[in-house]
Amino acid sequence: MARSRRGVTLVELLVAMAIAGLVATFVVEWILHAAKMSAASQRRDDRDQDLSLVRKALFEDGSRGRVVEVAHGSWTVTRVRDGAGPDTVVWAVADGFLQRGSSSLLHSDTVVDSKITPHFTGEDPGRDTWIQCDRDLDGKVDDDYLGRLTSLEWTLFVRHATFPRKESVEDTLRLVVPLQGPG
Repeated sequence: MARSRRGVTLVELLVAMAIAGLVATFVVEWILHAAKMSAASQRRDDRDQDLSLVRKALFEDGSRGRVVEVAHGSWTVTRVRDGAGPDTVVWAVADGFLQRGSSSLLHSDTVVDSKITPHFTGEDPGRDTWIQCDRDLDGKVDDDYLGRLTSLEWTLFVRHATFPRKESVEDTLRLVVPLQGPG
């Protein structure tokens, strides 16, 4: 006596649903992982672009401007813009951000600490540059050394988030700013 099979048994249906559930789980996990990787890649790209813009602005201000003051945590430059009067810009760290004038830069990073090291013609590489160029100990490069400045080395100690870890990672950024000097 032959039995006709028109449908599926309950066991077959349960097995098919379990297999479909496993496949769906793997697909959803893969999509979520791809989305996380894309977001992390975008954050890295944004940070790289921020750093590139900072380096460009530092280079332009340093090489085209006239340095009027350098302190341990900031420096001031005056630039003459085409068709306009002089523009004075202060670079500093404030509220955890690198500041150029009133604009915050490096939005992906929190600046924990910073240090500026001036370099000038005739410096003694065996001695601390601040001892050489800040003789009155006011925390600023003395006026007679401003004309001899060749570059500033700005070290930023920053904290930023990374993928796949959710906690912050500390990093050190070393930015070298070539200078035109005063005048």
